[in-house]
Amino acid sequence: MNHSIRQTRLYGCIALLASLSASSFAADPNETEFHVVGYLPDYRIEQIDPAITANLTDLVFFSVRAEPQGKFRSKVLDAPQTKTLLKAVREQYHVRTLLCVGGWERSQGFAEIAATEQSRLTFAEGLTGYCKTNGFDGADIDWEHPKDATEAKNYGLLLATIAQSFKPSGLKLTAAMAGWQTLTPDGIAALDAIHLMSYDANGRHSTMELARVDVKKFRDAGLPANKIRLGVPFYGRSIKQRGQTKTYAELVKGASNSIDTDEIDDIYFNGPNTIRAKIRYSKEQGLSGIMIWEVGQDAPGDASLLKVIHDEVK
Repeated sequence: MNHSIRQTRLYGCIALLASLSASSFAADPNETEFHVVGYLPDYRIEQIDPAITANLTDLVFFSVRAEPQGKFRSKVLDAPQTKTLLKAVREQYHVRTLLCVGGWERSQGFAEIAATEQSRLTFAEGLTGYCKTNGFDGADIDWEHPKDATEAKNYGLLLATIAQSFKPSGLKLTAAMAGWQTLTPDGIAALDAIHLMSYDANGRHSTMELARVDVKKFRDAGLPANKIRLGVPFYGRSIKQRGQTKTYAELVKGASNSIDTDEIDDIYFNGPNTIRAKIRYSKEQGLSGIMIWEVGQDAPGDASLLKVIHDEVK
């Protein structure tokens, strides 16, 4: 998932239509679970105790590259340590696991995959088989980013094809989206949820105000609230030097006022109070839940944001 400056703009954006609700793949209007979704990057595997996922409902393993042949290769994912960790997450902590495909610098294959009906079908069938074989409950698609209107249209068709392939097996399909992105009605109708990356804006990069703006934009465009999971960062970004970031654990180590502030040394982050406010806002708006980038950045012990989330959600 991209955490650099999001200056890119989608050329020829296709507006979301207000008539998105009619679809065989629409989110269940009776769904009441508040999802707490955490991403786990492949480069964090060696540092992670599976117990960290106890406060999640869903864990998204990030990430494999988008391969036009519908094949998926990852030395980390195939490693015994990863398989053991994912097994513990599923069996000991009863957390759903999704496989993320794509992301920043891993999305190069999507344009070719989405371009034709046959290539979309090949990819969808391959992804379905891979998820079933490896015990994933579904997949999260992270194309960063379609470059024009044609690719945006094809993206929607790709998501619809994947959803059709997933449906008989009961697999879930989600997608990560930045606040400035759009999807076609076909694409949004195919998704069980959108993971809204409401962070990495200019200045204070993930404020409560930004969350409201991003959610309102999608709601005004006709996106059902129960398909939105509001993204929150477990890292801080410098207000003055955007390339400078620190994990939440690094920021609050030794800090005495971390509960009441979202800034330390000109680095903006989401402290406990802001996390609580975003959860309450998400519930008030009827959103499907929240999404975290990423769980390996959390602080240990009583300073943990996952603990804050658990206490607020329960």
